[in-house]
Amino acid sequence: MYLVNSCMSYVGNDYINYYRYYQNIAAGREQDVDIAYKLINIFVIRAGLDFQWVYFITCFLAYGLLILCIWKYSKNYALSYLLFFFGGYFFLLGLNQIRQFVSMGMILWGIQYIQNRKFWKYLVCVCIAGLFHFTAFIMIPFYFILNKKIKFSMYFVISMCALPINFFLTDILTFLFKTFLPRYLQSNYISKTYSLNVPYLTMILMTTVVTLILVARSPKERCDEKNRVYFNGVMIGAVIAMFCTWIPEYQRFVYYFFMGEIFFLPNLLKTEESRWKKILLILIVIAADMVYLVTTAGEMNVLTYRSIF
Repeated sequence: MYLVNSCMSYVGNDYINYYRYYQNIAAGREQDVDIAYKLINIFVIRAGLDFQWVYFITCFLAYGLLILCIWKYSKNYALSYLLFFFGGYFFLLGLNQIRQFVSMGMILWGIQYIQNRKFWKYLVCVCIAGLFHFTAFIMIPFYFILNKKIKFSMYFVISMCALPINFFLTDILTFLFKTFLPRYLQSNYISKTYSLNVPYLTMILMTTVVTLILVARSPKERCDEKNRVYFNGVMIGAVIAMFCTWIPEYQRFVYYFFMGEIFFLPNLLKTEESRWKKILLILIVIAADMVYLVTTAGEMNVLTYRSIF
């Protein structure tokens, strides 16, 4: 997967943007981009290397973190890699959003510090992640939330509170962009409305349902302090996907909460004694993932793969 990602050429929706960033930085023009990614570009330029080295280095960091996280958290490495691939992360992060791929890796690595109650180490991970993609900073307050015992009724209340925001959406987005990101005031984000991406939502819901089934069969796995972080992440990610699609690039925020399922689901399946039930549940998740990939691959601009070779 690393070689496919790092050796691609003009694949995905973001490749041309990253190449433009590289050209602007090389020409000494001002380029508004997250500082860590900018430093990688500066290093490549000063080393006399071409643009593709930006991908080699960035993807190396991303996949290095992914390998470390799967080694650290997962009880079934192969299934975790399978879920990473079919869950769309390979295509959305690896073949498109490489800056957030690194950011996601650092956030996932920081999960252990939520589990072990080490706030300052977690904060360092979030800050490093934020240097690659600023959206990571949203995860700072969730240090105090993800390890809490949250009732199902609370998720329902959160959902009902999130839904009415749609009626005041334009005013809220105008205020947020004017305050924090004024360059987006003229973008189409300002006219964002509530909508449902049915294939994406199906994937999220099927994964959530399978998780709930396994948690119900082994409730101690949910109550376990380490697994509680994953469980809350899956539930919060599902709420965002269902009721907060008005958030600009909402899927980027879902990643931070939901991607932990590539560890949590394999770990939960270890508690299921019936082999055929394990296979059935895995197939349900992968089938939902495949529906999403097949219906949205065109939007990702990855159907015609081209490499530097």
